Amino acid sequence: MNKNIFNNKRHSIKIRDSKGNIYPSARAVSKLTGIHHYSILRNIEKRGYFEFNGIRYVIDDYITQPAISSNNETTNTQPIHFQMIMDENGNVYNNYTHLANKLNINRKRIKNSFDKNGYFNLNGVTYYKVNEESFVIDKKIKPILESEPEYAQFKQIKDLQAQPFQIYNFEYTEKECGSRYAVALFSDIHLEETVKPESVLNLNEYNVEIATTRIGNYFKNLALCLNADEVDDLIFGALGDTISGYIHDELVQTNGLTPIEATFKAQSLIFSGLKFLCENTNLKSIKFIGIVGNHSRTTKKIQHSNGFKLSYEWLMYKNIEQQCLSFGLPIEFCIPEAELAIVNTPDNKKFIFCHGFQIKGSGNGTVCGIYPALNRLTLKWGKTIKQDKIYIGHFHQCVSIPNAVVNGSIIGYNSFALTNGLPWEEPAQMYEVFDSKIGLVLTRKIYCDK
Repeated sequence: MNKNIFNNKRHSIKIRDSKGNIYPSARAVSKLTGIHHYSILRNIEKRGYFEFNGIRYVIDDYITQPAISSNNETTNTQPIHFQMIMDENGNVYNNYTHLANKLNINRKRIKNSFDKNGYFNLNGVTYYKVNEESFVIDKKIKPILESEPEYAQFKQIKDLQAQPFQIYNFEYTEKECGSRYAVALFSDIHLEETVKPESVLNLNEYNVEIATTRIGNYFKNLALCLNADEVDDLIFGALGDTISGYIHDELVQTNGLTPIEATFKAQSLIFSGLKFLCENTNLKSIKFIGIVGNHSRTTKKIQHSNGFKLSYEWLMYKNIEQQCLSFGLPIEFCIPEAELAIVNTPDNKKFIFCHGFQIKGSGNGTVCGIYPALNRLTLKWGKTIKQDKIYIGHFHQCVSIPNAVVNGSIIGYNSFALTNGLPWEEPAQMYEVFDSKIGLVLTRKIYCDK
């Protein structure tokens, strides 16, 4: 900006703020803000505006008077370069400096091109000066003639600005839907395990009391989702590791309950949750899938052919089944003696439910970790079973891919996860809704901490 602008009293620069107030000069704004008028004009020249206490000030208009030379003859005024610029895409820039900053080039390069050609071109984009009555226009601006190649481009921009919006009338139609069924997973509770805050950098705390609260929250939130999603049938997949057991020495030393005590408490909580769903939802049917995990075993190593006989969870599922029968709850039970269960859905899909210890994955439980091993197992089972989807737990991470779902946990972050660099995740369980005519319509988490 020419310094004569600040010193020449014959130029009265009107300034407008973002509230619509107009000031006769920069000095008036200076008195209001306490900022020197030179700094105010400098800010406007550099950034296109001056901001103070959340209010922006811009050039509104300025009245130019003829300058008088030393021999008392009038001369042409020198315009202030608050020149708005527009590119061929309709983007507007406050001045040369604003454009130069956006393009990261020298301001003089832009000004020299405008002075010489009347426009500026860079990387195939052409920039033009905007001719507005509220700005002093440089006398060297050259009009774009119809014979010039830039005229068609400039006219196209003007025509686009004047083009009205076209309103499309979309017809609303109801899509034909079928009956809805949901798959709700419930696994990796580790009811009696203890997680002290100081052992996980205060990222989690867990004990029998907190576990009880989270299980209650799970069933309450699940009921809300089932009612909101208008689900008719529920497949409840209990995928194991309800208790932690004594499979590691540290669990013997730190668990809040013995395996038998934890089993009794867990079966009471699960039965109470199923009873709550029957009484507080509009479900027509519930199918309970009971899969044993690796933590509930009574042996040091996993046994595949008779593992169910050596699991606290298999006994627990059988007890829950008998209790539901005695209460007359309309729940169908599937408690396999194999490591996995195959379930046929209302729309003739075939789902596999298993705990997940069959997958020897690594990494952090996401695509880069368990996905390759999960995908390989899916392909192997697919040759024999020809399943549509697999549901597993074990990895304590909520993951959903087209042919499989990995469940989260209710225990949440623990020392094992911290030591192995696994990502923190809020205690949650996976939930999916299917339409018998459309297919999968919803995948979400059921949160357990609130």
